[in-house]
Amino acid sequence: MSKRTAIWTAVKAVLLLAVVGLLYLVLRRIGFRSILEAISGADRRAIAAAALLQLAVFMLWCLRWLQVMRPENRPGFFPALPIYMAGVFVNTITPGARVGGEPVRAYYMSKALGGEKTAYLGTIIADKVGYAAVFMGFVIVSVFFVVGFVPIGLVYKVVFGGAVAFILLAVVSGLLLRHHIGQRSRLLGRLLPAIYNGRLLKLLRRRFPTYEHFEQYVIAKVDNLLSPLSRAATSPKALAKIVTISAASWLGVCLAHKLLFAGLGVEIAFSKVVVIVTIATFLGDISASPGGAGFMEAAMIALCAAFGVEYQAAAAVTLIGRGIFYVCGLGVGGTCLAVLAAMYGRTRQETSDAEPSDALPERPLEKG
Repeated sequence: MSKRTAIWTAVKAVLLLAVVGLLYLVLRRIGFRSILEAISGADRRAIAAAALLQLAVFMLWCLRWLQVMRPENRPGFFPALPIYMAGVFVNTITPGARVGGEPVRAYYMSKALGGEKTAYLGTIIADKVGYAAVFMGFVIVSVFFVVGFVPIGLVYKVVFGGAVAFILLAVVSGLLLRHHIGQRSRLLGRLLPAIYNGRLLKLLRRRFPTYEHFEQYVIAKVDNLLSPLSRAATSPKALAKIVTISAASWLGVCLAHKLLFAGLGVEIAFSKVVVIVTIATFLGDISASPGGAGFMEAAMIALCAAFGVEYQAAAAVTLIGRGIFYVCGLGVGGTCLAVLAAMYGRTRQETSDAEPSDALPERPLEKG
């Protein structure tokens, strides 16, 4: 492990401990006994319904992923579901915005169905981008609602407004980057020769005897990654399915929390639940803790209090909701990952001893 990696790992560990410590202080201030009493008094039928709804949401996410694939390459729903849930498990234990499960899904899709991992990874990225676009729409609307109608401090309103500006900047930057990456891209035309001829990357010149070999290989991989995104974006039917399923699944997550509030006897409008869950989830996604643990819970309790929900009920709903997510994500997802690992082997970086010419794509491509 390099010194930089070790330092970054230590920083993330310290941040995780700090966030978990903050959550502990919040729960302690509310009172552990009062929180446990609120949880024990919750309607068990509401908790069961919320858990079933969370499982249904995972199924909708898997169904949305399948819509990105070409019909002739699309597997059945039930063969794909365990692979999707294995990715959910890895995303849950990965710090940041839940991105570690995508290579795992691509690996096992390749093992189960054959084909290149980058092609499957492209469908996963396209699915994630589509969902992120819909989710960011919820985030922006929720932030404007909080800034305009919730009595919070000016500092928090500025932070939320800055978050919206950051989101818009990221989206615009992503669109510009996508516009400049392609087979005839000037960006790739300048970047690839610099990579191939770099002094520190002599290994590339061993595997690819000429720059043309390297260029065709990279362009094929980039095309595998980006073509599903372009196909989904230019197909009104596929785009409508992705947006509809994404919106329905997120509303399902919020409905599960609405059921938990009802199970505790808390009357709160569904629109407010959507705002609370959306912003808390977004803050958890951008945190450094695995699955947003600690940070998301503290944010959700604070947002519930801002909407007038009692602290005990807010903490109870938050802990029950997160417990359901972790049971489904870690329990079901971990089981699926263990079964897939037993069937196909563990994920690993596969190195090839093939000749440089074997690295070429199956079909010829034009030079960028």
